[in-house]
Amino acid sequence: MAPRALGALLAGACLAAGCAAHPKAPAASPTAGVAHAATQAADLAPYLEPLARMAAGDGTQQAAELAALLVRSQEAPTAANRLRYAIALGAAGHSGSNPQEAQRLIDSLLAGPNDLRPGEAGLARAFQQEFGARAALHAEIARQREDLEHRLQAADADDDKRYASLAAENARLRKALAEAERKLEAVAEMERALIEQNGASQPNDRPPPR
Repeated sequence: MAPRALGALLAGACLAAGCAAHPKAPAASPTAGVAHAATQAADLAPYLEPLARMAAGDGTQQAAELAALLVRSQEAPTAANRLRYAIALGAAGHSGSNPQEAQRLIDSLLAGPNDLRPGEAGLARAFQQEFGARAALHAEIARQREDLEHRLQAADADDDKRYASLAAENARLRKALAEAERKLEAVAEMERALIEQNGASQPNDRPPPR
């Protein structure tokens, strides 16, 4: 994610958490607001640190990190461990990325009883929306590819009189496919920026992962 988009994602999570926890609370002082933001950042660090390690590693290291998170979520299926695995599973930039399954896992987690803190629940909802958008984009790309293949096969069987119109249509579809893939890459870049910015802004004192 671009830095601005990263800030929006984290701010959205914190805002949702704050609104849920204190719907009618009076305005806090600036000092209290900074302390609260620092506490929430520390709370979210255990979820984003695995993404930073995966982004810095090669394919083997990424697979090992994801496998370790899966084992932890199975051996100790707390809400925090399940969310940590789902976020890593859906993150862009590694071969095992599966935003559709990650969204399903977060849907299931939020739909049932859980002990997530407000900031954690806000982060879960932010990634839930992000993964949903990416899953829909993947599906659209697959549909366009299939449509393109069918049209290319039809073009091979058509006579010369239809060639010009089919070629123009194929060019349009290729352009639409390229645009969809560009959007998907932009989403991946936004997520990478989210990881990098969070790693640079985390406080030194962090509570250990639950």
